[in-house]
Amino acid sequence: MKYMYKKKVCIVCINYNALETTKKCISSLKKVTKYDDYNITILDNGSIDNSYQELKKIKNIDLIRSNTNLGYTKGINLLWEYCIKKYNPDYICNMNNDIITIQSDWLSLMIDTLDNNKHAMICGNKLIFPDGRLQMLFLERKIQNFDLKDKGQFNFIRETKAVGGANMLIKTQLIKEIGGLDENYFFGPDDIDYCMRAVKLGYKVIYNGFSKSIHIGSFSYKSAKKDFIYRHQSYGLILFSLRYDKNKIKMIFKELVRVFLTRKDPYAKKELKNIYFHKTFFIRFIYWIQSVYLAIKNYKNIKCSRCIK
Repeated sequence: MKYMYKKKVCIVCINYNALETTKKCISSLKKVTKYDDYNITILDNGSIDNSYQELKKIKNIDLIRSNTNLGYTKGINLLWEYCIKKYNPDYICNMNNDIITIQSDWLSLMIDTLDNNKHAMICGNKLIFPDGRLQMLFLERKIQNFDLKDKGQFNFIRETKAVGGANMLIKTQLIKEIGGLDENYFFGPDDIDYCMRAVKLGYKVIYNGFSKSIHIGSFSYKSAKKDFIYRHQSYGLILFSLRYDKNKIKMIFKELVRVFLTRKDPYAKKELKNIYFHKTFFIRFIYWIQSVYLAIKNYKNIKCSRCIK
């Protein structure tokens, strides 16, 4: 039996040279049988493979294309603008293309969470790896390692400062009020930053652990040994730290260490066999200097070329 709701939802997703992963994400959404009124909009973000041509063959999705890789934040802002103008939905759900839907009611659970609290604007759900290990659930949960399996111990609903953006439901009302993601971030931690901006205005961010999805894992963070990835990561993390952390200097020095050393697998323990030494440390050091300079310059300013208000 399908439960009919009046709230319109747009699920938005970005693809960049990851056709098979994106197709699995879209296909898994067929499991959503407890909610009818949603559509799927995909941005092909400058892929250089045959992603766009193949995605065009999939029925019942909206597909838009950028000729260049806009990055995550600009890509999401483009999707938000497109969906608000075309559908004017009540909710927009940011979904990473490596999310696998496993519950028929994950969306209805998240919508109910926000509907039952007029001051709540953002809801995140429980994210697990394919083998059942838990990922980041909400900001205050301190992750020592990623070995903890999901046994229902986080099956609760609670207010939090921020949730991860891999599968994040947002009231369109909030987007119209505060605008899009901050495009100072190429990717991450733009999601946490957006939650913080909402909380600063007196709104609530809610974690719902009864709603669960598989998140295969952050491809960008797993590729942290790549200099291009480090460049954007370090800038984003230092920028965020200057805005919100009490110990602002700690992150600057942490990113300096990553000029030379990085964990091969960021989801594994810190131990010698998991350490990668960067022979390109000189290039990374230049990126670190640029990151510190730009973060100091921009941390007070929200940049959004596609703010919807």
